[in-house]
Amino acid sequence: MAQPDPKPRMPVWGKIVLTISLILNLAFIGLIGGVAARAGLDGTPLRTAISALPFSDQRAFRRDSRNAWRDSHQQPRSPHATQQMIASLQADEFDEAQFTAALIEAQQHLINISNRMQSRLVARVAAMTPQERHDYAAQLQQRIENRRGPGWWRSRQRE
Repeated sequence: MAQPDPKPRMPVWGKIVLTISLILNLAFIGLIGGVAARAGLDGTPLRTAISALPFSDQRAFRRDSRNAWRDSHQQPRSPHATQQMIASLQADEFDEAQFTAALIEAQQHLINISNRMQSRLVARVAAMTPQERHDYAAQLQQRIENRRGPGWWRSRQRE
């Protein structure tokens, strides 16, 4: 009676790549979760400020935000940051500074998008009339007061 062929095993390099990919994905999810937790469910202060604008301005900001994301993904990125993260993870002694620098470099495009949106918001507010700014301030004040703070779920009553 012949024995069936054993299942082919995943090569060692495949396991390493899979592990690194999992670590990077978990780190990214953790970063996003941390940002969301810090900002609360209603978003960042920038997002709240944009949501207080008139609807037509909000639509323009959403459109510009999509374009900024699209532009950032179309720009050729250096694989340097990813290679640096992998190298620091594969090293016998973990180089925390190298890994941190690589994460900062990888997040730079997010900072660029945020800066672009902030500059647009400041330009829009600067172009407002005093009455428009007064109305905007009232709307922003209302949005800020209605924001759910961190830990809002702990204080809610069960229905």
